[in-house]
Amino acid sequence: MNKQKILQDAFRILGISDVSESKLKSALEKRGYSGSEILKTIEFLKTKKFLNDSRYCLFLIEKFIKKKKGIDYIRLNLLKKGIPENIIDETLAKNYPEELEYKIAKQLLAETKKPLKKALSILNTRGFSQMTIEKIREEINEQ
Repeated sequence: MNKQKILQDAFRILGISDVSESKLKSALEKRGYSGSEILKTIEFLKTKKFLNDSRYCLFLIEKFIKKKKGIDYIRLNLLKKGIPENIIDETLAKNYPEELEYKIAKQLLAETKKPLKKALSILNTRGFSQMTIEKIREEINEQ
């Protein structure tokens, strides 16, 4: 197929929203492009910095932190978006340490005017790690 056409399609996909490398690859495969055409296009987009899984991962992590989501929730959503696990682990370690998750969980707990059991359930639903939830439970039980 035409190199210009695959680039137009790739830019159209990226223009709608940022996507991971694997999601772009899947979208281009659905449009009937060959594996070699897709790889060349992806490499071109990466060299021109139009496609960057690390940058996309960081953007999503910051978005989820603002929405007060836990590490488990974020990890699952990033995997669903096709971001490689090694990039997820590295970016989460740098930008969402356990201390920050604990701090956000405590803020959420303070804002929630629910009984303790229900409040801890909300933390679980929002994807906070079991370690963070247990740490909060122990802290409350000591009081």
